[in-house]
Amino acid sequence: MAEHYGVVPKKFTKEWWPYFWMYYKWHTIGIAFALMLIIITAVQCATSEKYDVVVNYMGKTYFAPEAAEEFQAALEPLIEDVDGNGENNVFFQQLTLSSTSGAEEMDYALQVKHDLALSDDTSYLYLYDKDEAELMLARDSSDDVYLPLDEWCDAAMLEAAEEKGAVLYSESGAPLAVLAQGSEFLEGLGMDTSDIYVAIRKNYSDEEINLAAYRSAEVMADAILK
Repeated sequence: MAEHYGVVPKKFTKEWWPYFWMYYKWHTIGIAFALMLIIITAVQCATSEKYDVVVNYMGKTYFAPEAAEEFQAALEPLIEDVDGNGENNVFFQQLTLSSTSGAEEMDYALQVKHDLALSDDTSYLYLYDKDEAELMLARDSSDDVYLPLDEWCDAAMLEAAEEKGAVLYSESGAPLAVLAQGSEFLEGLGMDTSDIYVAIRKNYSDEEINLAAYRSAEVMADAILK
């Protein structure tokens, strides 16, 4: 423990445990939650249903289970059968952050889960609210992580989005995320598009599973922006 509050009892004594819990309760809960989330994620990867692609959302909006299921179902006809099992399966991973005080550790755990997804063979499409998109693109590594919009967006659509200020850029000036406001695809599902930014992760693998998931991400992103 880096900080001391008042008189510190000797560690692991009867007096020390109440002291520890008083001053470090939320730190302990946050760390435990993060570890539990990482373990659950690892177990899910090893034992759960395998999805062809994963679509990730990180921000403060919560999508009800019914809305998430409808979103997944609408995307499934657009993707490739990445795992070759004869079915198209999409998983919409929601990482909904809290704006309440005291939830910082849990939000950090969700951030860790997001960063783990960046190395997933099937996770190439990312949706963010503006605050999270700006945080992601402010990272020094953002140019190496996300695909520039001019490599996958329709040129006319991108030009119009830039004119409306609906594009977010990395520190180097690369256009990496675009606002989906007005998307007929999303609004048809009852989703609020006023704060959903779309980005695609770069693919560095020649493995067919990665290539198929990456191609599917481009098709889904194109549909979402229409």
